[in-house]
Amino acid sequence: MISIRRQLTRALLASFIVLLGGGLTAVFLAARDELREQFDDALRAKALAISSLTEQNDKGGIDLDFTNQFFHSFSGREARDYFQLLKPGGYSVARSNSLHDGNLPSHPGSLQRPKFWNCPLPNGHPGRAISLTFVVKSQEGEASGNPAGPQLQLIVASDREDLDEALTELLVIAGGCGVLLLIVTLWIMPRVLQRGLQPLDRLAEQASHIDANSLTARFPTEGLPVELLPICHRLNDLLARLEQSFERERRFSADLAHELRTPLAELRSLAECALKWPDTREPSADRDTLAIAAQMEAIVTHLLSLARGEQGRLATSLASVSVTALVEETWPRFAPAAQARQLSVQLSLTPVTAQADAALLRSILGNLFDNAVDYTPAGGEITLAVHLEGGSAVIRITNTTDNIASADLPKLFDRFWRKEASRTGGKHFGLGLSLARALADAMGWTLSAELDTSSRLAFILRGPAARLPSS
Repeated sequence: MISIRRQLTRALLASFIVLLGGGLTAVFLAARDELREQFDDALRAKALAISSLTEQNDKGGIDLDFTNQFFHSFSGREARDYFQLLKPGGYSVARSNSLHDGNLPSHPGSLQRPKFWNCPLPNGHPGRAISLTFVVKSQEGEASGNPAGPQLQLIVASDREDLDEALTELLVIAGGCGVLLLIVTLWIMPRVLQRGLQPLDRLAEQASHIDANSLTARFPTEGLPVELLPICHRLNDLLARLEQSFERERRFSADLAHELRTPLAELRSLAECALKWPDTREPSADRDTLAIAAQMEAIVTHLLSLARGEQGRLATSLASVSVTALVEETWPRFAPAAQARQLSVQLSLTPVTAQADAALLRSILGNLFDNAVDYTPAGGEITLAVHLEGGSAVIRITNTTDNIASADLPKLFDRFWRKEASRTGGKHFGLGLSLARALADAMGWTLSAELDTSSRLAFILRGPAARLPSS
């Protein structure tokens, strides 16, 4: 199982080890170069001192002022410094007492750019040497005004045991500090990460207690790290949607049970009467049974259509449809009922073609026409209008009403909602408008409701107008 805490720990430890190793290595190399540079500066100073004390005598020989206190480090049994003067061709003209009969290795180097290198000393110890070439001062030349004498190569070497010990000690200190810092980091880092990830652990703990009965709970956002705020907001939005969905399903289940309870009770009553008094059974009982079954079938059919619409499973076949012709074709089925209720119907139809599924659009119109005819007060008015608005086809169905208020508009499309169920005579189940909106959504249309200034209820069905073929 992938663990963010484990991955972070490994990544941080690896990064720290790389940075620590690189940092300590850089410090060690810088210190080593500094110590070596100081050692080389001391060698250069000794070489320059020897070259300044070297001169050519009047017989052509080379003289060194060995009485100088400086040369004490080049003599004696415990001497740690060595030097040797060579003429061109490698002939030795002077050497330190510490060198005895031995020779120092030679490498060419100038006074301006001396040569440094590591070499073994005659006593077997490791050493470091410098080589440079200089012009010897001439006593005869000074008298004649030309002080330049012959060129000599000077090699000076010193024991570097102290330098190596200092470098080894520095390496041990750097390595020890690195190991100590690594151990401390290994102990601290998991605890720091655990403390830093506590808000995430608390969030997971809160999420583990949420179930279908606690969807009203919300994750607190105060005091949360900035990185967790988007997650909390998304989780709260999800909980809000789940709460609405569960509430809608609970309400749907309760409404469905309420709607089916009455027809089921009627069926049971008819069945009990038929069993108790079979000889007195009237043909109307069968008609009532058939009507109740048809009512229940209509409810179930509407619910299945709604469920398919909400799940996006309604199959649609969009094509260019004459909306005006479809309205003129659908309305005559409802005209007799409108005449029986003495409703005044006005048609305002403009030729309009739209992209729609003819079967679904006919079903939507049937629901809206049926709703308008049954809910318009007797002697009221219904207006059917079709027109173009921008690039949309608009169907507007308006009817007078005496019991719908502005507060009722958001509820009109709720399943099983009816303002006054007693006024429908059991014909409407409160599913027609919900189904009409679901079918409109499936086609990419919109269905809305509004009240005008005269308290007339209007349903507006809007969809994309079909493009006219170019000539």
